[in-house]
Order: sequence, then structure tokens, then C-alpha cells
Amino acid sequence: MENYISRGDPASFPIILKRILDKVRSGDLKLRRKLSQHITSSPRVVKWILDSVDKNVEVLEVGSGTGILTYFLCHNTRRVVVAVEVDKTLAEFSASIVDCPNTVIIVGDILEVDVEARQIVSSVPYGISSKLLAKIARSNIVERAVLILQREVVDRILSGPGTGSYGRLSVMVRLLFDVVPGPVFPRSDFYPRPRVESRGVILVRRRLYDEEVALIEGLTRAIFPYRRKILGGVVERVFKIEREELKSIGLDPNRRVEELGEGDLARLAGFLRSRGLL
Repeated sequence: MENYISRGDPASFPIILKRILDKVRSGDLKLRRKLSQHITSSPRVVKWILDSVDKNVEVLEVGSGTGILTYFLCHNTRRVVVAVEVDKTLAEFSASIVDCPNTVIIVGDILEVDVEARQIVSSVPYGISSKLLAKIARSNIVERAVLILQREVVDRILSGPGTGSYGRLSVMVRLLFDVVPGPVFPRSDFYPRPRVESRGVILVRRRLYDEEVALIEGLTRAIFPYRRKILGGVVERVFKIEREELKSIGLDPNRRVEELGEGDLARLAGFLRSRGLL
């Protein structure tokens, strides 16, 4: 990896970054804020990603952007790299930066296509973080994801029952994946600087998205809008059942929704399904 990041290499990170920044600053290449387009301007971000990917497994990169991460993925993995970029202009530019035989850059919206790769890599555009995580979760082909997300999103994934950040995202990701938190990356590691810090995270699948998981997802969709409310009152309002019935499955009706763990949610989902309510 140092062969491609070191300053001594003619294809090193600083030289590629300068080529990209010169194009942006001259106005020849425009970044679109509404698409959360930022350039990875620190080699330590690229280094962490390269250290985290499985180099023997094909890579699907979400958002090639200006191509700086795609370039190093190409030269540091032993399998094909497919990058999907929604912006046609950036896709064409990144292809000129990468120019690598084992890499294919496709113009398209990742949220509109099937995800059929065992490994996902992305410095995720902020605007699609939650939707992309949901798509990855539901695609049983995906075994591993190496992602850069808003720090707040990673904090939500890591949070447990009863904590302020705990919610639907926490439940679904942790139900399906082993979560390995990565380093925090300051705003200065990207250009132009985003409004918030970023953080790396590695997701390794430990469970398939199956019928039970789909039920739990449906349950969280129904009750987590009331996450700070008492569970008994929420099930009476949403499902029209008596709160005392929760005791039959070992749930305290006086607990708050946000205090329910994975096992609690699984029991409640099964109970509601048996009643034809979910």
C-alpha cells in the first residue's frame, strides 16, 4: 500500500490529489453540494479503507466521485473493482484518473439498482446514508461493508437500548452485522470541508435478512416514532391490544419503547404476528 501512498511514487496520493484539486479550483470540474460531493483529501482516510478491505474479494464502490479512492482500490486489490457514480461528469472524470484494467465505472443511482457484490466500499454521500445502510442490510449477498459515514450515524449504529441515539438504524444494523468502529476523521480530511466530522465503520454480516428480520423491521417502523413513550400505551394505540397482554411474553408494559433490545423486539414481533397484527 505504501507503494501508492508514499510521496516518492510518481502516482502518489499528493500528485493525484493536486491533479483533482486543480481541476476543481479552476472551475473545470464542479462539485455539487446537493449530492454531498466531497474529495477525500487526506491519505489516512484512504489508508484506513485499504487496510480494512478484503483484498481477495471483489469490491463495489458506491460513488467513485473524483476517482481518488477508486484509484487506490484498483491498485491494492486482487479482484475487480466496480464503481457506481450517479453524476455522469464525475464518472467520466474519475475514469480518466483511475485508468485501470480491473476497474469498471458505471453511471447510475445505487439506490435504484440491485446490490450484487460481496463487499461494499464507500465514502458515503451524506444524503443517502440511511437508505444505503438499509439497502446493504437487505442484500444478503453483501458480506462486508467498509464505510465512511457521518460520525453521528456511526454513533447511532453503535448505541444500545436506552441511550439517546438508539433507534431503528441501531436495531437493524446490529441485528444483521458485527460492527467494528473505525477512526474519527476531522472535517479537514475532506474538500470542501463538510459541516460535520466523519467516522469509519466496518460491517461484517452474521445473519441473513430473513422473514423474522423483516417482521422486526416492520415493528420498529410502527413503534419507534414513539420511542420515548411507554410501551403499553404505544401497543394500545398502534395495534389495539391491551397492555397487560405484554406480560404473557415477558415484556413489562411500563418500559419505554427505546429500552427494547433485539430479543424483546423479536418476541413482540412474533406475538403480534400470531395475532395477525404484523
